Amino acid sequence: MSGLVHCLTLVVVVLAAAPLAVHVPLPVLAGILLYVAWNMGEWREFALLRRASNHYRLIMLGTFFLTVVFDLTVALQVGLMLACVLFVRRMSSLFQVVLVSRSAEEASFRLHGSLFFGAVAKIDPILNIVESAPQGLVVRLDVQSLQSLDASGLDVLEQLHKSVTTRGGRLVLAGLNAQPRAVMERSGFLAKVESL
Repeated sequence: MSGLVHCLTLVVVVLAAAPLAVHVPLPVLAGILLYVAWNMGEWREFALLRRASNHYRLIMLGTFFLTVVFDLTVALQVGLMLACVLFVRRMSSLFQVVLVSRSAEEASFRLHGSLFFGAVAKIDPILNIVESAPQGLVVRLDVQSLQSLDASGLDVLEQLHKSVTTRGGRLVLAGLNAQPRAVMERSGFLAKVESL
């Protein structure tokens, strides 16, 4: 509502006072623009950047300098892409694979976080253990702390399953949450593995 009132007020001012604007000196308009620009800068926020994370600092300063050097459109596009890349990097750093136990017949792992395209490389140590183990290895994955799973994560689990079964072993999943379970059921992967 306030935007609508503001717009209508500006239309009335422009239509009614346009002939009077010719008499306003340009230095006065320049001063008004500089004052507005200074207040829009919100310079206090730069002092607070010391407390912010490196990711936030990079996005904030990058967007600011791109706005000044180029224009707002370029700054928003680059800032959005940078925010996405840093978000994927942060989320992939939160995903963990923990070796719980290891014997000649069985290897147990615990998965924490979200298994998505940015974190699939962290499954490689499990694949390396499977490929270097003797035939018939049982791989148990405790996925109770696995919060979410995407198509790339499902692909790497299918690759792990294939690697385990070609060597005569079994892949066992324990403690599936709702979202990963739904993804696995839709793809038919859940029917191929043992789940507890």
